[in-house]
Amino acid sequence: MNITKDCVECIVGQIDKATKLLKLDETLAKEINNEVEKKALDFDFKKSPPFVAKEVYEYLGLKTNLKDPLETLKQESIKKATTYLPLIEDKISSSEDKLFTAIKAAVAGNVIDFATTREFSLDDEINSIFQTNFSINDYKIFKEKLEKTDSLIILADNAGENVFDKVLVKTIVSLYPNIKIHYATRGKAIINDITTKEALQSGIDKYCQVISSGVDTPGLDKSRASKEFMELFNKTPLVLSKGMGNFECLESYKDNKIFFLFKVKCNVVANTISRNLGEIILKRG
Repeated sequence: MNITKDCVECIVGQIDKATKLLKLDETLAKEINNEVEKKALDFDFKKSPPFVAKEVYEYLGLKTNLKDPLETLKQESIKKATTYLPLIEDKISSSEDKLFTAIKAAVAGNVIDFATTREFSLDDEINSIFQTNFSINDYKIFKEKLEKTDSLIILADNAGENVFDKVLVKTIVSLYPNIKIHYATRGKAIINDITTKEALQSGIDKYCQVISSGVDTPGLDKSRASKEFMELFNKTPLVLSKGMGNFECLESYKDNKIFFLFKVKCNVVANTISRNLGEIILKRG
């Protein structure tokens, strides 16, 4: 999926939002925003939004001298998500279809996303998600594939979501103990995305193997992934891809082994899949 003019405006707006969140000196904030606006004039419209966003977030990190500019936000998101664990675990334990309920919980966490102009409330999402239908629902196919596979990759997305992802992984392991699960994170800090640091922090490694994809983009851009990860990706028969960033990087491959799980949070993605803002998606590649 290539960037559009709307994507350019969104990415520029993200940096402005970041400078405000970081409470930067007005002069420095203005310098950063002006430079990003200049860079935006040369964005390559043959690239995906995550690929393009990488450069401006690297610039933000350079100018602020911060390796992980949104680290505080990530930790706050994880803390907030953790407060919902008792509710989610209770819902799953009392559910007739525990896998489906765990997937619902995992997609609820996808509202935690700094890189969107449309804000969604985690409180509202958790309270409504179990009564909300998927706008695109390929769950039946996913479950059939899961029952027959021995290996699964889950592509991580935003910090905070990893709390709910752990519940999903734990549920899958309890139902299908012979499946080897790899939980793939970003290769370095980018926006509020999950790195191995946040993944291991949640204790998800008790139930699966946490690995780095090697990418420095807020989405799995294959050209930025490590050789080791791509070897694993290519031989793994089933992939659950969390979030819009991964969708933006991978949807063009039309790969039937990938299932995309996310909430629609921008008009560009909504138009790509002919759906509406705010809907939840479980879509086969």
